[in-house]
Amino acid sequence: MKTVPSSITLFILPGLQKVKTISSCFKLNALRSSSSSLIEPIAQHPAVSALLSVDSRPRSKLRAKHKYLFQNRNVTDDSSSLLFDELALVACSTGVVPRKELFETYAAAIYIHENFPHMKRMADLAAGHGLLSWFLLALDYNDNGNGSGNGNGNIIAYNNSTKSTTPRPRTVVCIDRRMPPSADVIATAMIERFPELESRWSYIQSDLAAIVPHPSCLLTSVHACGTLSDYLIEMAIGDPGDGKNNKNTGAPLAIVPCCHTVKARKGYRPHFLSGMQVEEVAALVEERQNKQENMKCEAVADVIDEVRCRTLINAGYEVEEIMLPAIFTARNRLLLAKEGTSVDKQVQLSHPESYEIFKKEHLSSPRIQIPLADDKESIAHCHAISGRDLAKARLFEQIPKHFSLSLVMSIWLTETRSTDQSILTLDTLHNLAKECCGEIETEDMICTVEAYGEVNVQSETGRRSQRYRFTYKKPEGTDISNASVSRSIAKRIDSVIRERVVHQFGDILR
Repeated sequence: MKTVPSSITLFILPGLQKVKTISSCFKLNALRSSSSSLIEPIAQHPAVSALLSVDSRPRSKLRAKHKYLFQNRNVTDDSSSLLFDELALVACSTGVVPRKELFETYAAAIYIHENFPHMKRMADLAAGHGLLSWFLLALDYNDNGNGSGNGNGNIIAYNNSTKSTTPRPRTVVCIDRRMPPSADVIATAMIERFPELESRWSYIQSDLAAIVPHPSCLLTSVHACGTLSDYLIEMAIGDPGDGKNNKNTGAPLAIVPCCHTVKARKGYRPHFLSGMQVEEVAALVEERQNKQENMKCEAVADVIDEVRCRTLINAGYEVEEIMLPAIFTARNRLLLAKEGTSVDKQVQLSHPESYEIFKKEHLSSPRIQIPLADDKESIAHCHAISGRDLAKARLFEQIPKHFSLSLVMSIWLTETRSTDQSILTLDTLHNLAKECCGEIETEDMICTVEAYGEVNVQSETGRRSQRYRFTYKKPEGTDISNASVSRSIAKRIDSVIRERVVHQFGDILR
């Protein structure tokens, strides 16, 4: 057993005797000495004791009343602390940021920024309201504004083919299935404080399956819940075992896992490069829990993250682990995977169907592609498809019924009514619906009418009835942000149509 100076103890896991060793892949000694000084100014911030104690409800939101904790502090020659205060003031003004999230996200951002100073393209995955993305942009902006950057002022320009003496700004794209309203609130506040960052940020509503990773873009995620961490590792690695020279494999990665599970029914399946099956990982978890009876949850997290580290190492990465201050978050392990190359040639493992199963269970087929390469075309493409309105437009194409509302009306048919009269009734209903929709002054609405199902014959009386479906939707060309149909208005129109049907045709409604 090999022990490294961290909370993770790496086992020589079953089936991995032929895989590369660990010793050259962890550089935690040097990292530990620099990490302490890096986070110390924030960990000792007076707001920590005021906001993160149990009595102060650390999960509650920051408010404007908390601004005094970050104002008029006597801080000299510490740009990081000054920037943190600036960002905290912005967070307080939004009223949507939980107290602990400010500290844990900024701590993760500091370490990511420090360990990937050359990365000018980053992706905040499962981004939520995108706080991490703004912190990463602000840290880069702060460095460039002070003329510090990487220490020499030179950076690699687009496509890594030419050099520029002017630091190129970082850009970040957020990707999540849903862009919450809080993301807009935070974006507005951040752009008001740092207007230069607006063009460097984008937010795409999409499944992660649409992502096309690239080695020039860092994949990041804070609190990647459950098996999402494993999927992000799979995404970063690509498919190194396919025998091809895939230029999109080996994307760098920085994640803070959480909600660890070893249960297959919850979707957990170790990556094939770990050389382990679910049952073997579960056995290690049980063994560790028996040794750590008072820390059973920690035992689960430790073993699963060991397997994740092993997977990344076997994929050719250098893996580093940093523990964020425990007062910021209990799930405080930050995994950094650098310089992905290719899988060790000695690894002779077959790729199971684990992540094909994961994708089928958790990810829908992508309707778009999100290229993450750090080049002008990919960045421009991300901007072109970002935003909530464009996401709704894509949603409208995929599931148009989401933007319409259908109500059904059942009408008795007389014995003398012919097929032609039935069509006439359909036309009459359509004209009535059109007339009623035109009388609604508050919204533009159109309604289509169609026979719904077969004619129903009542068994006892032989009386026949037909159901008609009235589908309400907005006219073509309506702004997508206003394309959803109000159920209350649709029901009001439906009520008027029913009244006029009775008035013109008698009591024929079922």
